[in-house]
Amino acid sequence: MEQIREEVKKHMLAQSPSHDWMHVERVLKNALHIGKVEGADLEIVELAALLHDIARDIDTNTTETGDTCHAVEGAKIAEEILKKHNYHAEKIEKICHCIKTHRFRDPTLVPETLEAKVIYDADKLDVLGAIGVARTYSFGGEHNQKLYSDFNAEPELKKSYDNSEHTPVVEFQMKLSKLKDKMLTNEGKRLAEERHNFMVNFYSELEKEVKGEL
Repeated sequence: MEQIREEVKKHMLAQSPSHDWMHVERVLKNALHIGKVEGADLEIVELAALLHDIARDIDTNTTETGDTCHAVEGAKIAEEILKKHNYHAEKIEKICHCIKTHRFRDPTLVPETLEAKVIYDADKLDVLGAIGVARTYSFGGEHNQKLYSDFNAEPELKKSYDNSEHTPVVEFQMKLSKLKDKMLTNEGKRLAEERHNFMVNFYSELEKEVKGEL
């Protein structure tokens, strides 16, 4: 476990702040917490959390266009790493299922096991709450997005990150505000509700300050 941890850490240190080693550490903490509450196999949860973004740097996004998906590619890389460390085939299969389905954007890749649901929820929690706001703005900075846009963005903007009109506000409206209703475990839902409420308050306050409603 420690050797895999160090291998992943070395690989992730070069990633951008929104998807770096610190993100992996937070997802791991989320996953172990949810896994304990829900009664999941914590060894599978820990290894899947450590390896879930191992292919992030080769992700060209999205399954809708048929391009490379870092979750699918990550499962392949994770399988090789786990084989190298002599993990049993059945355990490798379970871990790779968690990694392959942690995005849950492709309807053919559904988190079916408890451990996969834990990893999905743990990863989604990291884009909610205070850290979610921080990561959204970090990602926005990486893509030269504006800091603010009105809360009536047109639907066609969606998630086109090269669109000059896409902002963290649009990301919250069209994606992040809906995540709490997509969580798969009871503990994940509870934690997501708390973080969702923080983000609602944050973006409400942001709108007031930008519009001069002092």
